[in-house]
Amino acid sequence: MENLDIFEVACKYFFQKISEFREILSNKVRALENIDWIYDKGTTKVCQPDEKDKRKRCKTGLEYRSKVEISPDDVETIWEEFNAFFEKTYTADIERISTNEEIGRYEFMATNSKGDRIQCMIYLSGEWNIPLVYLSAFVTARYKNVDYV
Repeated sequence: MENLDIFEVACKYFFQKISEFREILSNKVRALENIDWIYDKGTTKVCQPDEKDKRKRCKTGLEYRSKVEISPDDVETIWEEFNAFFEKTYTADIERISTNEEIGRYEFMATNSKGDRIQCMIYLSGEWNIPLVYLSAFVTARYKNVDYV
């Protein structure tokens, strides 16, 4: 069992989870089989020091993205896989945000009580969209391992 209270451990865990999910999508959705994904290792943000002069850190922009056109049926497959995969992780509060689906923009989110978030956004090709599949992770503020010593 991982100690997700430690910043480095949490970052590694969430990177591993979006990487595993990307691999699942590559196997389940034909349009995603042999595409090139752009990876971004994200940015570490440093919080204000606490009363012991130690600083928490958070990680933003940890992501994979690819400009690829998929079908509405593929979106449903991705939603089913997203739901099934992330309910078995530390981000089991899963939500489908349907506000912009009528214009071909889909958003799935998995969060936890600490504030960590995994997000999957899909834009179908259309008047308002450039086709895109986007997976990202946000790791909320935590202390580094050396701060626990």
